[in-house]
Amino acid sequence: MTQRVLNVGTNANDGTGDTLRDAMIKVNNNFTDLYASPLFNDGISISGNEIKANRTNDDLIFEPSGTGGISFPAIRINDNNIEGTRSNEDINLIPSGSGRIVFGAISFSGNNITATRSNDDIVFEPSGTGGVVFPALRINGNNIEATRSNDDINLIPAGTGTVTLGSIGISGTTLSSSDSSTININEGLIVDGTLNVSGATTITGTVSAATGSTIGNLTLANGSITDSSGAISFGNENLSTTGTITAGTGSTIGNLTLANGSITDSGGSIDFGNENLSTTGTANFGATTVTALTVSGAVSLAGTVNIDNLNFNDNIISSDSNADIRIEPGGTGSVIINNLTIDSNINVSDNVIKTTQSNSDLVISPSGTGSVAMSKVNIDAGNIDNTVIGATTAVAGTFTTVTATTSAVVDGITITDNTVSSNASNSNLELSGNGSGSVTISGFTFPTSDGSSGQFLKTDGAGTLAFATAGATLSISAIADATTTISSSSTSVVNTFSASSFRSAKYFISITDATNSRFEIVEANVTHDGTTAYLVSFGSTTDYTEPLCTFSVDINSGNVRLLATNITDDSLVFKFQRMVINV
Repeated sequence: MTQRVLNVGTNANDGTGDTLRDAMIKVNNNFTDLYASPLFNDGISISGNEIKANRTNDDLIFEPSGTGGISFPAIRINDNNIEGTRSNEDINLIPSGSGRIVFGAISFSGNNITATRSNDDIVFEPSGTGGVVFPALRINGNNIEATRSNDDINLIPAGTGTVTLGSIGISGTTLSSSDSSTININEGLIVDGTLNVSGATTITGTVSAATGSTIGNLTLANGSITDSSGAISFGNENLSTTGTITAGTGSTIGNLTLANGSITDSGGSIDFGNENLSTTGTANFGATTVTALTVSGAVSLAGTVNIDNLNFNDNIISSDSNADIRIEPGGTGSVIINNLTIDSNINVSDNVIKTTQSNSDLVISPSGTGSVAMSKVNIDAGNIDNTVIGATTAVAGTFTTVTATTSAVVDGITITDNTVSSNASNSNLELSGNGSGSVTISGFTFPTSDGSSGQFLKTDGAGTLAFATAGATLSISAIADATTTISSSSTSVVNTFSASSFRSAKYFISITDATNSRFEIVEANVTHDGTTAYLVSFGSTTDYTEPLCTFSVDINSGNVRLLATNITDDSLVFKFQRMVINV
């Protein structure tokens, strides 16, 4: 803009200068240009020694030209560098009172360095082969190194605390497991002093002891274990070996005497209790009486076998003279026969009973005054209904109560348990009253005819439902609400709407970070031109120092998407109300 200079003339009031009107026009034009400039518009205000941004959430930008920077006394800001301009001077960042100096997720307060985000690590990461160095200590990769010659590395807990390495705790001279699990020593262990074990000791590997080593009264020598008392007792424990136990002929174990090829008992009998007796050879028995016989595997018996009154020979089971053959299961067990033929004429197989001889009848006859009782009857694929057995014509059946144990079928309706369904393919299930009667379900009476399009059912408070019209009708917009949870800092979808159906949307969004008790409410306006989506978010109100996320929009697969990027990996819950306006 060009400055307009007032012509004051050569001499006072000589008529060569601007008139008063022309001078005021120039003054007004100068002020118009001044307030239209980028420095003096509605986005910036300058008052005293303060420069402020007037619009909510606007940045205040100082942008030098070319390689220039922004200079303050002793400080210069050059691109992303803060430089001291006076030789050998420090750059000091001094907060007020109990305030902190915060860089991203790190804060400095006095001599403390603190992570500001919940559960965040503080990472010191040197370059290349460099390490992190403290006085007398250097951390290089996963190594902690002493930098002073012959110095110890000491880990000293406070008071009664312990030094914990993984799940191993060290307190004084005591080694313990912090998670109450077993402490494993996977390599060889040498104890030069006395080893005292007060608890139970389990050894899963090999224990080596020199020949002649003594444990209590036991002496271990090559291939032998002896006891100074002359006997070794294993108490009530089992003794097992994968090798051979050798005993001399005539050795005695309790009442048993072991000789070449025989085992005898001084009591005249050998009892195997409830144990199994097996052999891969041949078992020879003389006249043998078996009180109780249990067979779990396959048994092959040749010839005729007699057990009490039953005889087994080939595939025939027979009884002694005039004796019945009875098969009785125990308790709630059943007798299961896959295919049974009775008297060479009646065959029972699966769920079918039939005669095997041509043209023979199948007769079911009760004894005395007994009856043949059947829970369900179906003859030649047709139910017995409306027919008196023995009559020549059908008569109407009269029933006070009809009970069906599984389901009842009436024309196209099937009633099973508490379910009524139609059994014809794709047919509707219709309930209708007779004449002016209505359909009543659980005390609610439904209307007998349909209402108008868009109407809804309304109750009168006494169980009678009728069609009613909504108090407000939205023809070019729609209102909905929903909830979305985003559990990472990656950009995720909060909500979508059809770009072909709706032009614009307004969101009222409530955001909750329950982990850190952070809350925010914000509004977002979204529109699109069919190709590109546009967003303005505003009115953010939060209990945190910054918004909990940033919003963005795009168009994907024909839908406008409202996107959010969380400031942390904490889970954020978005609850929102959305109003969309039709294209």
